Amino acid sequence: MDGIVLLKEDHKTVEKLFKQFEKAGDSDHAEKRALADKVIEELTTHTWIEESVFYPAAREADPDTKDHVLESIEEHHVVLAAKKNAPGEPLAVPSA
Repeated sequence: MDGIVLLKEDHKTVEKLFKQFEKAGDSDHAEKRALADKVIEELTTHTWIEESVFYPAAREADPDTKDHVLESIEEHHVVLAAKKNAPGEPLAVPSA
């Protein structure tokens, strides 16, 4: 299976998880926590695929994508740093 297929499958999985989260009741904290943990797991895998497979291939195929690729990697690192600094807390990413 190639990286593009994996990324598309990850998008579908995360979309389904977000829909499940939205449908969970306001007081169903345990379900929402479990879904949030699963989203984090899926997005971590997604990030790894992008950074290990997709971005290197994009840079090689079209050097003009370099700035976009670097920006995307930086966004991943900001999210990971924010989550690492406040485990268990809602993710708050500063706006640009």
